[in-house]
Amino acid sequence: MVIKLRKIGEFCIVDLASNSFETENISLLKNTINEIIDQGFKHILLNMTEITRIDGTGLGTLINFQKIAFYNEINIRLYSLQPYVAEMMFQTRLNRVLDICQSEDKDLCEEALADNLMFA
Repeated sequence: MVIKLRKIGEFCIVDLASNSFETENISLLKNTINEIIDQGFKHILLNMTEITRIDGTGLGTLINFQKIAFYNEINIRLYSLQPYVAEMMFQTRLNRVLDICQSEDKDLCEEALADNLMFA
């Protein structure tokens, strides 16, 4: 998994350049999220555009990220979910727990981030 970061003020966009969010790719992402939090970012956006597959470990990792966000008083938002991943979120009801922008709202998410309006 290749991870690219875009940083704007207290916001960090994490671009996930891989087609899967599965066991073999999780460790690098966990380390990256921890580093972002240690750097003091309060708002993290996970760009899921290229993620077409997710397994139970990936879903558990997203729940763990939400827990980390709660304890560190930060926001983690997923956006631009592909159909299979969005369906998994719906079937597991994680869409009720995780902060998710619908894929058609991707531009709105990025625009809000650029204007520092997100999470206001």
